[in-house]
Amino acid sequence: MIGSVLVVLAMLVAANGAMACSCAPQEPAESLQESDAAVVARLVEVLPRGRLHADYRYEVRHVYRGSGAIEAGGMLTVRSARRAAACALPRRTGHMYGLFLSRARGRWFGGICGVIEPRRLRHAAQRQPRVHRRSSGVGGCSSG
Repeated sequence: MIGSVLVVLAMLVAANGAMACSCAPQEPAESLQESDAAVVARLVEVLPRGRLHADYRYEVRHVYRGSGAIEAGGMLTVRSARRAAACALPRRTGHMYGLFLSRARGRWFGGICGVIEPRRLRHAAQRQPRVHRRSSGVGGCSSG
């Protein structure tokens, strides 16, 4: 009986762990190189888009990468997951975030693995004035 209980508990722990978001460690300079855009922006609102996704609306303060498509002072919509376990963006409205973003199918995408303190993003951008795009991956985030 105790053996059966332990097996069931182990299965529950494994199932919960599979649902958690995990981010591979990456230096800000590397994330900056690999992102399609890097901005500092203030979260204005979160709009649910179905069961799994939401649009996060930001007021852009600084653009460190992607200035051809994003303007400081403008609004930016980023698609992300709705739930933290699926690597969703933070939901604290009014808060300033540094964001590394990717672009696909005409839409900006982001997740918790691409969130950084604004001062750390500024510092990474100042240390690397010439940024070249290598890939569209951002921050090594996985859920599932």
